[in-house]
Amino acid sequence: MEASSLTELYDQMKKQIIEDCNLCGICVDVCPTVPLTTLSSMSASDIQQKVIDLLKDGITSEEASLKSASCTHCGICQDVCPMDLNPVMIHELLRLELVKLGKKAYPLLEIKLGDSNYFVPDIVASMQIKPEEKRWITHVPDNPPQKDVVVFTSCGLILMTDKIFLISDILERLGLDFVMVGGGELCCGVRYLGMDLDKADAYGKALLRALGAFKPKQVVICCAECVYQVAQYDEKIIPANFQYEDIFHFLSQHVNELRFTHPVNKKVTLHDPCSLARILGDTTSLRTILKAIPGLELIEMSQNKKQATCCGLVASRKLPIGSTMVKRCLEGAASTGAEVMVDACLGCHFQFIPEESKYPFQVEHVLTLVGEAMGINYEDKINKFYRYGDIDRIMAEARENIESSPYESNFVAYLAERTFVRSTT
Repeated sequence: MEASSLTELYDQMKKQIIEDCNLCGICVDVCPTVPLTTLSSMSASDIQQKVIDLLKDGITSEEASLKSASCTHCGICQDVCPMDLNPVMIHELLRLELVKLGKKAYPLLEIKLGDSNYFVPDIVASMQIKPEEKRWITHVPDNPPQKDVVVFTSCGLILMTDKIFLISDILERLGLDFVMVGGGELCCGVRYLGMDLDKADAYGKALLRALGAFKPKQVVICCAECVYQVAQYDEKIIPANFQYEDIFHFLSQHVNELRFTHPVNKKVTLHDPCSLARILGDTTSLRTILKAIPGLELIEMSQNKKQATCCGLVASRKLPIGSTMVKRCLEGAASTGAEVMVDACLGCHFQFIPEESKYPFQVEHVLTLVGEAMGINYEDKINKFYRYGDIDRIMAEARENIESSPYESNFVAYLAERTFVRSTT
């Protein structure tokens, strides 16, 4: 299947789904979120009929809307369809149809103030470091100097500047010629997928041009979902013209060069990210890295790899089911007796950290452990802000950085309170 744009590609997929879906409902049966909603009282085939009614004839229903909102993009359904369709894409198409019919939709990780839209990760980064401390560029000039390696931070890593610093140090120790790029104007397009395909397409193509402008031998992408989006363009729309891979696959390939000189004497358990384990099919890279760290003992959860429990992030934006799914993940980790639950997805991390105090283990990102084993340590301010849970204390900590940023203090405080302070009601 080839297309000139995301809009054309999605039109092709929509046509195929309408023609080929046999309403068997197998994808509904395996969905982990359906039992957590009122859809649980319906048969799988009846739910799927409502879905096809919307895609084919524009017939709206509460059932189709709820099915769309409840999808977490976990990918559990992607390999079960007997007609070789991708049910995750069905939900993207549902969201687009609902927007066409008047349902409001908002881009991910953006916040509107007056007539302006702001990129949330850029604002959160401004709480952690001063502008001159950035190790990534937010704008790629015309004809930039050639670089062997280009690291795309993705949206998520901008939220955690300590992880960007860590990756930068690792690449320097490996002796690589590299540049790091990221920020609101550099996006794979995923944050617009469910609302505006033309805008998503423009961002995705612009990102490929920006990454390719350095004529790199290798592009390292710090988000598995971004890797998937780049692959969609590369395979179906426009050739990427560069080699690309996920950050954890990259690190696993260089694990013998990382020089883990500091033992990490901890028992850890790993939460596999849906996007890496199921969407990309990589269940080995993280384990290769963790098992190479001296002193570290990895204890697997009962549900791991492609059977790992989803954290529910995507659905929790619209439905109160995220807390149930997060609890299942954390209880699975607690049952192992591990001292640390390791995650590798920034979305998962932001789901788990606010609940950490309820469990007998710490939550850490895998890059933090990699840094610890290499003797590289940067303060994880995101974890600190969550653990504070007090807006006055957070703003006092971040004030000097905010004052040197382009953002108004009151605006940052509003966003910080929404992000880091849990409601008591």
